[in-house]
Amino acid sequence: MRRADEQGRISVGTIKVFVTVTVIMIIVVAGALYVLRDRSDREGDLVILAYPSFASYGLGPAAIALFKDRTGMDITLRTPGDVGTLIDVLNREKGDPAADLVIGIDNSMLHNALKLGLLEPYMSRNLARANTSLIFDPTYHVTPYDYGYIAIICKKELMEKRGLPYPDSVLDLSDPVYRDQLLLIDPATSSTGASFLIWAAAVAGDELGPYLEGISRNALNVFASWDAMYTAYLNGEAPIAISYGLDTAYELGYYGESGTVTIVPEREGYRQIEGAGVVKGARNRDAAREFIDLMLEDGFQELVGLNVMLPVVPGVEVNTTYLEHGRFALEHVEPDQNTIATDYPGWLETWDDTFS
Repeated sequence: MRRADEQGRISVGTIKVFVTVTVIMIIVVAGALYVLRDRSDREGDLVILAYPSFASYGLGPAAIALFKDRTGMDITLRTPGDVGTLIDVLNREKGDPAADLVIGIDNSMLHNALKLGLLEPYMSRNLARANTSLIFDPTYHVTPYDYGYIAIICKKELMEKRGLPYPDSVLDLSDPVYRDQLLLIDPATSSTGASFLIWAAAVAGDELGPYLEGISRNALNVFASWDAMYTAYLNGEAPIAISYGLDTAYELGYYGESGTVTIVPEREGYRQIEGAGVVKGARNRDAAREFIDLMLEDGFQELVGLNVMLPVVPGVEVNTTYLEHGRFALEHVEPDQNTIATDYPGWLETWDDTFS
């Protein structure tokens, strides 16, 4: 029989084992709690990557409120820049994306996102509601939610003051009469800029090079984003810019008056069609898909006018000011995605060579 002091004593070796086991247990438990907390934080929110005007022009806040009312889910909205920037962000985060859903990738920039493998295919249960001519991605990586015509906008006061004729075609913008009168947007960073380049290439054909040389001489400034360009236009930096067919209508509805003449050539229509896609490797994939489904329902489609765009679902009510004062085309010159994917790198190289 042991003595009482020997029965209560624990050996040094036993203490070391106990301490080691305890430390390991603490690390394991703490690690498990961290993983659970990390997953909860990330899976509890739907993280959306979008362009700045999605947040600032009203569509974003209204759509997020609609989704939150339906699901009770919180949404984190990131707006680092125009669509070119969104694609760069997704590419940098590839393999461990912070976002679940990207909003704003359009028919002009889709080829970049697909080439880089940034999106997962998803065919929405509501896709059949959309106008079939606006479903621009046959692989279903991007689902359309709104569209608008790329347009030439002219500030009436400056046009008259400088004695400038109004252009009838996108090709007219290379005329020397417009020297230093144009505000353009970089197609490498902006979806609006990319849309303009594709539009010009579709109309100019083999004469794209000389055409770009002409507008490079006529450009007063080239901006990285539509937002920056439009601010400069409103401030009267130059009388002619590239924007959208609803600009005059928007100004009338928002300001009550408009000093803008919006031009969409009837036989040269180019529709920029915006879409949303599930980010490849999204942690909250189900929520991203549910948001896309919501975007094709009437409740969301009725809101797209806040984005100064048009709904993709036929029969949805459109702001009467948009219908009365918007500009639309009778014929379209939009290349298909295969043509864009094949030819866009060459078009962009020609642009870069001309404007560098």
